[in-house]
Amino acid sequence: MSPADGTLSENANGELVVRFERIVPRPVAKVWAALTDPKILSNWLGKVEIEPRVGGKFVLAFHGSSTVMTGAITAIEPPRVLEHTWLENTVSVPQSLVRWELSAAGGDCRLVLTHRFPKGCAAKDILSFLGGWEALLDVLAEASDGTAMPYKPWEPLDALYRAKYP
Repeated sequence: MSPADGTLSENANGELVVRFERIVPRPVAKVWAALTDPKILSNWLGKVEIEPRVGGKFVLAFHGSSTVMTGAITAIEPPRVLEHTWLENTVSVPQSLVRWELSAAGGDCRLVLTHRFPKGCAAKDILSFLGGWEALLDVLAEASDGTAMPYKPWEPLDALYRAKYP
C-alpha cells in the first residue's frame, strides 16, 4: 500500500472523517480476531479489555506509551462490523467513533476503517490520527497471524499527512 493512502473529509453533518480502505492478505476470520480477541489485540497493540457486545467496554493501553484509549462498543456484527467510541487520554480531541467493516475479497479481507470526529473538531487537531492508523494498519496482516508486531514509526507518516492536508 502506498504511503498516505488515508483520506480526511467532512461529511454532511459537519463531522471530520478519517477513512482507510485496504485489502489485508488474510482471511476475514483472522482479521476479525486481530480486532476482537484480547490475546491477539494484546500481542500487537497493548493491554486490552474488551467486552464484545453492544455497550461493552473497549479499553486499550498502547505498548510503550502513556496513551490509553477508552471506549464502548456501539455495534458488533461478527465477523463483519465492529464500531466503538474512542477517547484518548493524551489528546485534546472529544470522544469520536471508530468503525471497522470487513468483507471477503477472494481469500483476503477488504477492510474499511472510518473514524468520525464530532462537528467542531479542527483538522489540525486530528491529522495525527491518519499517521497513527496507517502505522497500525501496515502491520495488521502479520498481527492477524498472532505475531507480536512492534509499532511502525508514525511520525514520518504524520509528516506526509500534514503535507497532504495543509
